[in-house]
Amino acid sequence: MVSSAELKLPGSLLNYVPDKLLKFIIHSPFSYLLSLIFGALLPLAFAPFNTWNSLFSYLIFFPLGLFLLQLIHSENTREGFYKGWLFGCGFFGVGVSWLYVAIHVFGAAHWTLAGTLTGLFIILLALHYAVLGWAVVKIKQHFSLHPLTLMLFYIPVIWVFMEWIRTWLLTGFPWLLVGYPMIQTPLSGYAPILGVYGLSFIVLLMSALLVARIRQIYCIIIVIVIFATGSYLNTIQWSSAVGKPLKIAMVQGNVNQLVKWNRMQLEKTKQLYVTLSKDQWYKQDVIVWPENAIPVFYHRLEHGFYHQLTQQARKTQTELVTGLPVFDDKTQHYYNALTNLGGQQGFYYKTHLVPFGEYVPLASLLRSLLHFFNMPMSGFSAGNEHQPLISIKGYPVVTSICYEDVFAADIITHIPASRFMINLSNNGWYGDSFAPHQHFEMARMRALETSRELIRSTTSGITALVNEKGRVKVSGPQFKSIVVTGEIQPRQGVTPFVYWGNYPILLLFFLAALYLFWLEMRVR
Repeated sequence: MVSSAELKLPGSLLNYVPDKLLKFIIHSPFSYLLSLIFGALLPLAFAPFNTWNSLFSYLIFFPLGLFLLQLIHSENTREGFYKGWLFGCGFFGVGVSWLYVAIHVFGAAHWTLAGTLTGLFIILLALHYAVLGWAVVKIKQHFSLHPLTLMLFYIPVIWVFMEWIRTWLLTGFPWLLVGYPMIQTPLSGYAPILGVYGLSFIVLLMSALLVARIRQIYCIIIVIVIFATGSYLNTIQWSSAVGKPLKIAMVQGNVNQLVKWNRMQLEKTKQLYVTLSKDQWYKQDVIVWPENAIPVFYHRLEHGFYHQLTQQARKTQTELVTGLPVFDDKTQHYYNALTNLGGQQGFYYKTHLVPFGEYVPLASLLRSLLHFFNMPMSGFSAGNEHQPLISIKGYPVVTSICYEDVFAADIITHIPASRFMINLSNNGWYGDSFAPHQHFEMARMRALETSRELIRSTTSGITALVNEKGRVKVSGPQFKSIVVTGEIQPRQGVTPFVYWGNYPILLLFFLAALYLFWLEMRVR
């Protein structure tokens, strides 16, 4: 048990919390329930809440700090494991609840099956935080680390390490990294240097400062220095303008997912996009249609529909960029693709596919057992990872389709040669849930990390243009057929993050592990 004397330190921020309340949070039978609640509160710091009011971004520090307090005072690894797991269940139970919408509403699965699959996904994701809790307690018990070293260094390092693992394990799901809400704060200035993982480390450090036994004046000074440095970094312009701004029109068709893939809907969909684009040909430099705007293979419309669009694009000197499925006769594979018509045409094939959405692991088994896995276009193949950049109006462009833009390490590979970014998405699968807002927040972070402006065209929202600071220049409403217009500025130059990627964070992992190894050898 934690004594009052152990909790108190002159000037510590913990002295503002009554001892009985601290003991209730840390050691009462209800502390496990509190771990679940702390996790459930965390998504309130993310979009859409922090876009309504940036103060929501700062909410993240308090449940995180209290959860870290629980971990640091856990009596054994079992307690740390289960509190971490419950925290993760609360976090993802609220944060990725939108998965149920995709499975039940648009996947046509019974609500019991949809609930079961969503619950299993949440439980598995929560294991990351269970391992985190176990590791924190194990290190505390096994190594003679100073409490502040554990609280202010090792816990942030382990947390970010678990986020990094989540980026690539089982194809990766780097969703809801705790650095993302900081895009609404002065701390966003660190993103072009350290990326979102660096922001996550800073969030954990500041959360730990709230509950660490450190004098109040020291805590305040550290927080002021961190925020002041972030504000200064925000004033640095990491890239410079190249050429004139381009006029962009993004067409948001808002075709309902329930009928989009129906053959009877095809002609209506084609007519919808043609009609919405009609008045834009002579006004804009680029017209952009979203992911799989016309849900039929390119070769079936190549010499008719797409040929006419190409002719119109050349006549008006307005390039058309669109997402579409492409079938390869040679390999008998089909791809989720992007192409541009009217200019130097090229194709980009999506490389990072959505498991169970665009391809099905163990497809022969699962498709025979569950109808849900027979969704339209759920058998895509992945494109080559080293594809040449698409050229739009003479500018090389980094392209991504759907959730590919959440993988920062993939995006930055071609940034030095690019002038802006374009992402085509279909968030219609998730209805009016948190998913489109969370996804847009991550897309904005890519613009900030790379200092490149972003064109983001979606089927039903959020369609927007984002500047090199991650700020929204113009955006359209969700669930409306609309054309969103604006300008983007091609840019050149790279940020430190583009130059060195995640290597500083990986080096931090290595040094932390090396120090523990040295301690172990010294004890032996």
